[in-house]
Amino acid sequence: MTYQAKVRQNSFPEGKEIFSWIKDLAQWGHRKTGTPEGRKSAEYIEGKMRAFGLEDVRIETVPSMCMMVEDFSLTVGGEKMDAFYINGTNRGGESGRFSFGTDGSESEFVYVGQGLAEDFERLDVKGKVVVASVYLPEFDMQKQHEWFDDPFVYDPLNQMEEKKKKVDIYSPSIWPANFYLAQNHGAVGFVGILENYMDDPYFYNEDYTENGWPYGCQYMSLPALWVSRSSGKKIKAEFETSGVIRGQMTVDTLYEYRNAFNVSGRLKGKSDDIVLVHSHHDAVFEGAVQDASGTSEMLALAKYFAQIPAEEREKTLMFAALDTHYTDYAANIGFVKKRKEVGDNVIIDIAIEHIGKEAAFDENYNLYETGQVEPRLFYVSEPKLYAFTKATIANYDLKKSIAALVPVGKGLEREYKFHQDEVISDAFYWNESGVPVVSMVCGMQYLFHNSDKPDRIPVEELQPVGMAFAEITTEAMRKL
Repeated sequence: MTYQAKVRQNSFPEGKEIFSWIKDLAQWGHRKTGTPEGRKSAEYIEGKMRAFGLEDVRIETVPSMCMMVEDFSLTVGGEKMDAFYINGTNRGGESGRFSFGTDGSESEFVYVGQGLAEDFERLDVKGKVVVASVYLPEFDMQKQHEWFDDPFVYDPLNQMEEKKKKVDIYSPSIWPANFYLAQNHGAVGFVGILENYMDDPYFYNEDYTENGWPYGCQYMSLPALWVSRSSGKKIKAEFETSGVIRGQMTVDTLYEYRNAFNVSGRLKGKSDDIVLVHSHHDAVFEGAVQDASGTSEMLALAKYFAQIPAEEREKTLMFAALDTHYTDYAANIGFVKKRKEVGDNVIIDIAIEHIGKEAAFDENYNLYETGQVEPRLFYVSEPKLYAFTKATIANYDLKKSIAALVPVGKGLEREYKFHQDEVISDAFYWNESGVPVVSMVCGMQYLFHNSDKPDRIPVEELQPVGMAFAEITTEAMRKL
């Protein structure tokens, strides 16, 4: 009997059950690090692990620097604009409360185009709030497989060859370079117009504090807000009419260390060597895809393997849901360090992130669902599992999948073709620490947006993805 048949025989959780956990995790509106909702998320996962019969179930805390926004608003030219705060900004020091405009004072605003270096050379922005047009780079899905040397591409319907308009919401580009240039030229605030994104301001980017080093900036000190292209159009029209406009920008934030929550549990096997299966549970909005989907797949695997007798598990299994995806990744770093400190011999990390419906932009940058699943990347840094992973992708018909064999344990000092040759996923810190990984991740256009809700989940994909990872996990126990 093949192991695939064993997975079916042992009743791997059905898609509707996995989806019910996704909906449960999305119920609080967000699961931000250091908040009561983040704790509820961790406790929910802890409860599921205990109910499934896992051992040594625990929540470990790690201090993480968190941005808590008390208030924000924007009025330009007498008109109140719909705006949203920019993550990681308005930070005047390591920690503390930083306020701008809370006294009701007005500022002069200046439009700098895209905010290139030459824009700041020709304009005086000192003491002013900079308004910049942010164009996210166009993202060509047809070239995604070219990131890697000799990748495996499973696309039986040639769906990845279809031309779709997407933008890169993940990689630093003109933004945040224009922010740091504004900061260095003496601006007192920053307003970013999302020119080629959804027509609203709800873009919760990851923290780009570390990207300030080329500009000599330790923190993103300016108060900063996003506005939509519709609001940006009004602001730009006001500049054309008036030349100089004034307005009120208010941002009130608190930066302080708060506890992040890592949840884990184990299933004892014949060896103390650990095969880790993990995802992350934090989210800044409902986060159904990012990453209740990955966390729920981890739970499905925990429930499935708990049914298998310990004497049939070749290695000890650990299941975990980590935190701090939108703060400083302290939970990931802390989890890796903790395992090493207590002598846990993790021999591979199997990470699952993002099972969601594909969406793309039309010519007017209105987001629509394509009716397909989002393309998925499988990073494999354990050569012993590469051929098996490729075969499993095909066996479970995981359409629109790319698998690539990537290096392990050489960090940022090594040479690589493009930066994507690193493991750009939640498995990054394990791989960089020298522990090989099999990591699946998908890059939806809406992951940083409040439309990441349960209706973005392709329920029919949940069980096949989970069963494929059950196969990979078992092969890891056998081969490593």
